[in-house]
Amino acid sequence: MKRVAYLALAAVVALLILAPSAMAQDMLPGDDDPYLPEPNAAVVGSHEELERIAGQPVPSQDPGEPPEQVPASPSQGLPKTGGPSVSAIVPAAALLLGGSSVLAYGALRRGREGGSVR
Repeated sequence: MKRVAYLALAAVVALLILAPSAMAQDMLPGDDDPYLPEPNAAVVGSHEELERIAGQPVPSQDPGEPPEQVPASPSQGLPKTGGPSVSAIVPAAALLLGGSSVLAYGALRRGREGGSVR
């Protein structure tokens, strides 16, 4: 029974290690090279041709106009995205790691002594 538990634990650890890299692989060909054209892309030569294809006029943009979005100044820093900070996660991770190591040590010590669980 212990071998089955160890095998299940090894499978979960392997899953945690290998799953992110497997999910990071792309599903569609051509995503790796940014210079390859999209599979169904159409090249349009002029604004008139684009208006004919789209069926509506192309909006004009004055080059002297400021952009819609103003970039944030570097002194403001990054906006808050939510989630716990690293200082809140580290104690919880240390507690979990310490508790699991104590449990593993107790299980190994009991297994070496030859004691059986009744």
